[in-house]
Amino acid sequence: MNIIESRPASITEAKDLLEKRAKESELEYEQEQALEHAQKFSKQTLKDLEKLANSIQAKYEKVDLELAQKIADIAPKHQESLRAILMRKRVVLSDEEIEDLLKMIKI
Repeated sequence: MNIIESRPASITEAKDLLEKRAKESELEYEQEQALEHAQKFSKQTLKDLEKLANSIQAKYEKVDLELAQKIADIAPKHQESLRAILMRKRVVLSDEEIEDLLKMIKI
């Protein structure tokens, strides 16, 4: 197997890619495990995820697209979880912004 491209992928995107691949050919053990995990934890469609990520990025200029996608993908329910994701890129939002963002991503 040759690697054509390498980039971060959301859980939802990984699920979609692995489901397509499973229709084309048999998945390897690791791919089957990844698909099972993605099916269990994927919370929305890829289209909805991208729309939410773009909305987050548009509203919060401190948040880049990659971080917005991660927030939309994980959809944290608590301030502490959201702050942990934001700290990955050293982004600090006020308590009010955190609450507003949590309302925005509520699934």
